[in-house]
Amino acid sequence: MTDTLTRPGYWTATVHEVRRLTPHLQRVVLGGPDLAGFPSLGVPDESVTLYFPRPDELAPPPMTLRGGVWGYHDEQCPPTGRNYSIRAVDPVAGQLTIDFALHEHGPATTWARRAATGTGLLLWRCRAWYRPPVDTRWLVLAADLAGLPAATRAVAERTPGIPVRVLVDLPELADARDLLAAAGDDPEVQIDVRVGVGNGHGPGSLVDRLREMTLPAGPGYVWVAGEAGECRQARSVLRTVHQLPRDRAVCVGYWRTDAADFEHRYARFRPLLDQVYQEGLAAGLNPVEAGDRMEEALERLTR
Repeated sequence: MTDTLTRPGYWTATVHEVRRLTPHLQRVVLGGPDLAGFPSLGVPDESVTLYFPRPDELAPPPMTLRGGVWGYHDEQCPPTGRNYSIRAVDPVAGQLTIDFALHEHGPATTWARRAATGTGLLLWRCRAWYRPPVDTRWLVLAADLAGLPAATRAVAERTPGIPVRVLVDLPELADARDLLAAAGDDPEVQIDVRVGVGNGHGPGSLVDRLREMTLPAGPGYVWVAGEAGECRQARSVLRTVHQLPRDRAVCVGYWRTDAADFEHRYARFRPLLDQVYQEGLAAGLNPVEAGDRMEEALERLTR
């Protein structure tokens, strides 16, 4: 039963604007009364789960509260939800900007291509991973198309005086347009774009570039976002080759090349894998590291 006296643990929004930002990014600006009080984390890679309308709906239905958890507990065919970075927050206008990476297929891509003003969405669970220590003197950001909006926001909201190097794998050079605009002519921002690699069309270059680069002297921070397998490799490189401690690097898997196979294998061992994940958190691992431990367990179980 829903507790009607409790502020819902989700937010409703409507589409206010849609436009093609680059060849493979669709910008959608969301607004509505709920977003005037949206608790932004103020972190460049903050993300939110978006739930899309089902066929013949103008907006997803409300969630219900059960056992202290908001969700679609009683829906036989719940709305589809996907995690997306928040490119910008405008608290005065009560708006959020989401840049959708456009792939060949997928429910979010399909919705974004067809998005129209007035369409409703439901937002749930805001979270983030980007946490440079206070003594950070330099930044390295590495991302593919999926991680590009968060990397661009990190550049746009950068702290003056801290040099930033950005490595990106993109389908086309034109997809870097917003990133380049965020950097402007600031000599402290270096952008290295590789075109036609990664993003589901062959191996990416981020792991090799991270392995081969010489990191600046002094305490810094590395943030990586992209395909889950490549992010695991990047984390290994940063720990073993560059010997960065845990608080100096984070690598977040935004998508998987083997998503369908992973979901099938995960479903077979879900209770055990959820236990491994929770034990990792209890042992002091962060959510990304606990997820890695869970995936390692899954690989052992399915060999």
